[in-house]
Amino acid sequence: MSERIRKGIINAYGFGELGFIIMMTLATTYYSYFLTDVAYIGAAAMGTILLVARIVDAISVPIAGAIIEKSNMKWGKYRSWILASPPFILLFFILMFTNLNISPVAKAIYLGGSYIIAHVCVNLGYTSYLSLIPILGTEPKDRLLLASRRGQANAAGKIIFSVIAMPMIIFLGGGNEGRGFFITTIIFTSLMLIGFYIVANISKDFDTSRDTNTKKEKLSTNEMISQVFINKPLLILMFTEITRWTSMFTLYGLAAYYFRYVVDNMLMISVFFTSVNIAMLVGTTVAAPLAQKIGKRNTYLCGLGILLLSLVLAWLIANNAMTFIVLMTIGYFGFAFGNNLNAAMYSDAVDYGEWKTGKNARGFIMSMFSLPIKIGIAIGGAAVGYGLAAIGYMADSVATTQLVGSINMLITLLPAFFVALGIIGMFFYKLNNENIIQMQLEIQQRKASENPVN
Repeated sequence: MSERIRKGIINAYGFGELGFIIMMTLATTYYSYFLTDVAYIGAAAMGTILLVARIVDAISVPIAGAIIEKSNMKWGKYRSWILASPPFILLFFILMFTNLNISPVAKAIYLGGSYIIAHVCVNLGYTSYLSLIPILGTEPKDRLLLASRRGQANAAGKIIFSVIAMPMIIFLGGGNEGRGFFITTIIFTSLMLIGFYIVANISKDFDTSRDTNTKKEKLSTNEMISQVFINKPLLILMFTEITRWTSMFTLYGLAAYYFRYVVDNMLMISVFFTSVNIAMLVGTTVAAPLAQKIGKRNTYLCGLGILLLSLVLAWLIANNAMTFIVLMTIGYFGFAFGNNLNAAMYSDAVDYGEWKTGKNARGFIMSMFSLPIKIGIAIGGAAVGYGLAAIGYMADSVATTQLVGSINMLITLLPAFFVALGIIGMFFYKLNNENIIQMQLEIQQRKASENPVN
């Protein structure tokens, strides 16, 4: 039996996620607002910039995975990228939130380009960070502990961000939002760099000594791609995850506009995000035991149903900030069910693919985990930009009754539309514990017949 991983290493691994998610949440939550109300880029242009940049970001995910797997640098296959990527992530994230005094076209190109380069570097660093889990922990229990600590750090980081981000931007800006975003970005990216370097330090003896197994059978690029497109449960899951994440990033992208123009109190956005993220932390603890009783698919659907109902009720009855916050807190309690279950459902899709084709594409299929998030960010950002353009929004607009009503409609019904699509998609997902166990048994029997014991 392999030596069990020390608790200190498990805890240190979580620091990489903590700093990373605080930095990333700044971009996913406030970048649309930064582009329109700080950089003064038009809403439609903002939507186009983010759509193009985020499509490139999504495309770079599998490319980054291939680059990492083919690389063999002297500091370790994965650890090398954890050491090399953070300085570039820090630099280009800071440039993302730097409002230069240049022409609108040049500014759009500069900010869009900075976003793309920053996120390509993120994909190299974060994919390597996730890839350390099976190297740091060779026992299944240890891998579960590492993954759980990452999830806990993710939830904690979002709560910390919710509490400190906007107050920091306002305080450090001193009346200049551009300066507030700039200084806050420097602080948050520094936390990311420190966290990743802590992980690089604790993985020094693991990445260089454990990844020395004999060469495994490899699938060609065409075979890996075909494993995705012939896997119906995987395609359904990815579609539903895209709609789920799109709903969240649409609502998050509109939150700054809602609290500025509808609520007329930007500090209330901290109350909103803190409440939502605490609810999501609670939701992740409820989902697993519920799934043991009614199944992963039904639990996932239940969570989406809670979110959809909360969004519709918010549109109908949320006539003040606290009612809106309470309803969204309830909704994102349900949203978190998917956060807890999606990795296990991807694993089930891996088993289905191997059962169907006889080929194991576990690594490539699991690398698809982050793709719906990237696509959700892209579609959500575009939906925010085009939605604001459709209602005639202009930066520093007067909060007329018509504008308030339009923003309230966008922040509730637009995410609700995507959630409804996800619910429809998940009804076609047919995998459950019983048929997965049967598939695993058949896979084992097939392998035993192909490799009989002499």
